[in-house]
Amino acid sequence: MTSQKRLNSYAARQDLMTNRRYRYRGCAPDVDHPAMAAGNLELPVTAWEAPDVDGGEDHAARRAREAAAVEVCVDCPVMVQCLAFGASVNASGKLAVPHGILGGMTALERHKALVEERQAAPVVAEPAPDQELRTPQKLAVFRAWAAYEMPEDVARAAGMDLRTANWQRSILKTKLGLKKDATRLEVLRAAVERGLLSAGEVVAVPGRPVQLSFDDALETVASAVVADLFPAASVLGAAA
Repeated sequence: MTSQKRLNSYAARQDLMTNRRYRYRGCAPDVDHPAMAAGNLELPVTAWEAPDVDGGEDHAARRAREAAAVEVCVDCPVMVQCLAFGASVNASGKLAVPHGILGGMTALERHKALVEERQAAPVVAEPAPDQELRTPQKLAVFRAWAAYEMPEDVARAAGMDLRTANWQRSILKTKLGLKKDATRLEVLRAAVERGLLSAGEVVAVPGRPVQLSFDDALETVASAVVADLFPAASVLGAAA
């Protein structure tokens, strides 16, 4: 299941529970034996959930229970919808249903699938609004990063400790809608395109020091070494 096919938890739950065949799902309580599953009268309805017992569950017993539950899932009329719900994510990007068996997949299998999917194609956040990037502290980091490359120099120029500066640099990548492994110049290019920096402030190869501080974060840096980071047309467009 790819990230494009993952539904949000609300939509997936609605698709499952409003399906006309939902009442016939295999894990539903049997009409005559409510404690047992309709899809297998030898299997309790709790078989799809992690047992709440002291000391956990014996490994062999767990494997047998899960195998029996999955077998019922395979013949379930709403297996596809149930799997979509089990694989759905909440607003934080985490599995909406982190426990139990849904759609024939255990919780561990669903977690592994989500991790593998994101390692293959990392999720890139939507760019944040400009106002979230125009705080004095973030602008200080932008300007310091435009003038320096080494983390220690960026922190000193921005007027903050190294840990805070590194955290801010990571946050800026996310808020610009870039991947975590985005380069310094990719970040600065995005900042110029958003009007958070001017092209003339960017030092492609840091050399001559530029003194910056938290208080003067909004002032123009006039002493930066200007490099041809942007084509002439894009520079004029960014500065306009």
